[in-house]
Amino acid sequence: MVKDLRIGNHVEFTSHDGKNLSGEILFSDEVLKYFVIQQPTKKNGHNAFDVYLFPHDSVKEVRVTKQNGNVRYPEIDLDKVSARSRSNQKTAQERLKLFEAGVPMEVRDLFDDLSRTLPASEHLQVRWKNPSIHVLEYTVIKPPYTAESVQEKTDSQKAKPERDYVKKLVEKFYSERKKSL
Repeated sequence: MVKDLRIGNHVEFTSHDGKNLSGEILFSDEVLKYFVIQQPTKKNGHNAFDVYLFPHDSVKEVRVTKQNGNVRYPEIDLDKVSARSRSNQKTAQERLKLFEAGVPMEVRDLFDDLSRTLPASEHLQVRWKNPSIHVLEYTVIKPPYTAESVQEKTDSQKAKPERDYVKKLVEKFYSERKKSL
C-alpha cells in the first residue's frame, strides 16, 4: 500500500486508527518499511515543523497531493569526506595498538579521553607508542601515566605550554575518574 514515497512529495494518508494526516515526505525506507513526514507546527508558526515517523504497516491509504520532482540535495565535499574517513581509520588503527598485552585499562581510558578532548588532525593527535602516549607535537606521557609523568619531547618554546596543558588534562581525567568511582 505504501510505495514510491519520494522525498519532497506532499501526501495525505489515513492511519489504521482512523486519523487523517498530511505532510511532506522527508525520508522513506522501503527496506525498513517506515517513512518520515513534516507538518507546519501549530504552536510557533513561521518556519517551524513537527516531524513524525510512521511504520508502513500503520497506514491504510496514501495519496500524493503534490509531487515535487525538484528536490535539491546539498553539495557533498568528497575531499572532506575522504579526509575524515582517513583520519577516522588512522585513529582506529592507533586505538587498536592499545589492546596489546599488558596495556592497562586505565591507560586506554586516558588515551580515549585525550583523543576526545584534543583536536584531531594529522599532526596534532594522540598516539600510542608502547609504553608511552604521545600527545600533540611536543608532549609524551610515560608510565605510570600520571600528571607528574607528562614530559616535553624537545626544548622548544612551544613545548612547555603544551606540556602544562596536557598535564592539566591528565589531572582532570584522574580527578573526574576518582569522583565517578
